[in-house]
Amino acid sequence: MADAPNVYDAEPIPQEAKSEIERLLQSGDLFRYTSDTSPVALLEREFAAVMGAKFALAVASCSAALFLSLKALGLPRGARVLVPAFTFAAVPSAIVHADCVPVLVEVGDDYRIDLRDFEAKLDDTIDAIMISHMRGHTSDMDAIMSLAEARDIPVIEDAAHSLGTTWHGRNIGTIGRVGCFSFQSYKLVNSGEGGILITDDADLIARAVIMSGAYEHNWKKHPVLQ
Repeated sequence: MADAPNVYDAEPIPQEAKSEIERLLQSGDLFRYTSDTSPVALLEREFAAVMGAKFALAVASCSAALFLSLKALGLPRGARVLVPAFTFAAVPSAIVHADCVPVLVEVGDDYRIDLRDFEAKLDDTIDAIMISHMRGHTSDMDAIMSLAEARDIPVIEDAAHSLGTTWHGRNIGTIGRVGCFSFQSYKLVNSGEGGILITDDADLIARAVIMSGAYEHNWKKHPVLQ
């Protein structure tokens, strides 16, 4: 039997990327708010355009994106958030970090959310939903969004594993109120560490920008707030 491929091997960093890193290091200017054409700002614009979203905010990790999404929704302390039981530890950790309470939903043998358990637990005590598209397995987003919208409950998509996947022609990460992605070294886009959130909600992105570290008057320099 042939050995399984080593999925942890990474491709070498392209020379053009190395040259750009060297240029930035030589400039000594590594602060994202020095210019509205900084590499981070350009990344946000291009990522939003590719995904078909109005706004994007690059952050330190997908965990940070999930945390910021919850805080930017303005959820009260102790808010209950539905989350699939099959997910990465950082997902319920982000919920706890945001002073909320994770409520686990069963997952079937196909790694997708058990809709009967989801519907049973989606009651008046639930304040938000966080859907993890684990290993690229997409749950029934039509059913999930229909149930969520009937109760006016916001949905956050944890799309760390699902960049580039679609659900009935819609990009994963653009179906809920917010989509969160990872640029960690094992993900489809590798920056070593990093993450990004996308949304069409202007008020939510404004709050997320301010809470992400745009201190003093730097929030005025963020492209989405200009």
